[in-house]
Amino acid sequence: MALPPPAEPPPVPSRSTPSQTVPSRTATQTVPSPDAAAWERALGTLGPWLAAVGPRRHADWLQDVSAVLRLGTRDPRGWHTVDQHAGSSSRTSQAPYYPLALVDAHYLDHHLELITRRVATMLLTRHCAEYGGSPFHHHSAAALGAAARTVLARFGPAAEFATNEDLLTDEFGDDTFDDDTFDDEEGGAQAADRCRRSFAVNGLTHPAAERDGYLMDMGVVAASETEVGVFWNYFID
Repeated sequence: MALPPPAEPPPVPSRSTPSQTVPSRTATQTVPSPDAAAWERALGTLGPWLAAVGPRRHADWLQDVSAVLRLGTRDPRGWHTVDQHAGSSSRTSQAPYYPLALVDAHYLDHHLELITRRVATMLLTRHCAEYGGSPFHHHSAAALGAAARTVLARFGPAAEFATNEDLLTDEFGDDTFDDDTFDDEEGGAQAADRCRRSFAVNGLTHPAAERDGYLMDMGVVAASETEVGVFWNYFID
């Protein structure tokens, strides 16, 4: 009876092959979904002019974004909402959504661009740092970045994001800024400057607000399967 051939020795692992996956610095950081208290603290740090969430009822979530911007919804979870123009005498029948103008879904479709979570985090941080109610020097770069990530984590890992800013250069990619970008003031300032030079704004500002010195509005939209959120800031002269 013939003997079986000798077993082949086990392969020797290549030295260039890691034995385990090494996380990349540009990998998206996992941030736990916030509770009501963490959500309110994060919004307090960012200090946006408008931060509101409404239910998602349509496959085309622009319709739901429009409803939130028209101030016609309530937070589905009953969480904290920010509207620094609530009760303003500037909100009239001619400008009911002051300082914003047309916010119907068709109009938004021509003024919003899809972006990644990382870019949404970068923009939300910059908008609030430069134009929100919390001046940059009152909160560290790390605190602002962490707050932005916390706010967006509410919408889950499969969320979609959009902004009314247009990308001006192909150099701005999803890996341009990693999760440590805002861990120091210098890095945050450099990132904000590059971001500022990479985008142009498709404004939604009402003419009445423009006459009042509102020169520019900047927004970030987040949409999950069940909720949509809007975060808006304004450059006021």
